[in-house]
Amino acid sequence: MIEPVIFIENGSFQNASSDDMLSLPVGSSIYADCVQNEMMQLDGVGDFEMLTDLPLLSPEGETFLFRKMNYMRFQAERVRLLLLNSTGSRKLQNTLRSLLHDAESVRNHIAQCNLRLVISLARKFSNSSCDFDELMSEGNEILLKAITKFDFSRGFRFSTYATHSVQRHFYRFAQRQKRRNSVEFKSGVEFLNEVPATEEDPVISEWVREEHRVSELIMRMAECLDEREQMVIVGRFGLSENRVVKTLRELATDLGLSKERVRQLQIAAVDKLREFFEELEPGLVST
Repeated sequence: MIEPVIFIENGSFQNASSDDMLSLPVGSSIYADCVQNEMMQLDGVGDFEMLTDLPLLSPEGETFLFRKMNYMRFQAERVRLLLLNSTGSRKLQNTLRSLLHDAESVRNHIAQCNLRLVISLARKFSNSSCDFDELMSEGNEILLKAITKFDFSRGFRFSTYATHSVQRHFYRFAQRQKRRNSVEFKSGVEFLNEVPATEEDPVISEWVREEHRVSELIMRMAECLDEREQMVIVGRFGLSENRVVKTLRELATDLGLSKERVRQLQIAAVDKLREFFEELEPGLVST
């Protein structure tokens, strides 16, 4: 039996044409202009010193690639369901394999463009008892999981989401290493503050600072959202302790509401948060 294809649900997929979903809007660029040709020096990082040209995605490019990947997976799931009710059409099987292959290629492209983030955080933590290669292996796995869970339609940059996921995993990994090796390890911000300035990547440093600001602001959601709206945001953004992202249908069941009502609550809550965040941290939430 073919396993279900995991994708982030988006209301635009049902009635959209493939051309709309798989084509980059005219005049848009996948890569950020200011860093498209930037070269990154990675001295002393073993096999990773071959990775010298890692372009960063523009907001439009990031949205396009996540939309494309999830739309391909959405289409693959539709084909899988057709296969369950057919005699195993070779044409459908080939279509399913092609869609999954193309979706994986897009995922790998996203991962490559965000590998700079993992490298930077791994270099910081490798100053402790953690080995750089081990951290890169761990970080790449978390990065791929974050790509699968990220919902591009919510208006936040993937770099913020990925930084939080990878950094939190590295903290836990380092704590395990500490217990194993009995080496003292300072926590979170205190550790990052002690990293020599010469090793900092200014782009990644800004991402880390942004992630800390977002985390602080999220803790203040109760100041502008009611209980139901908080539950929707926590569920849809994967902000719970276990980082599980819930679908609209799952939240509708939890709250005893219709799927459409949960969608309305999400839109209203995001709008409130945007206004609240902008008042506290002007420029944090991009339009």
